[in-house]
Amino acid sequence: MTEPLEGADWAARADEGRRLAPRAGEPAADAALLALLLDASDSAVSRRTAEALARTGSPAAARLLTEALARADAALGDWIETGVEDATAPPPTR
Repeated sequence: MTEPLEGADWAARADEGRRLAPRAGEPAADAALLALLLDASDSAVSRRTAEALARTGSPAAARLLTEALARADAALGDWIETGVEDATAPPPTR
């Protein structure tokens, strides 16, 4: 569990981020979550992992998001921020 799903399609990697988000603060989960946040092959993985972490609201999740933003390039940082915004936005109305 220490490595994200290498070679898996983007949806499986994004699902892994959502699955691991509640475990933020555990060293093995943190390593995998950071790798998913910094996923250079698909920004959707970063966005959905960031959203899942932001929804947890834990200090460990905030620390991971902050670390990822510090390490990401501008474009990926924008996707991480968008994921956080997705988590905090009110649900759409019909």
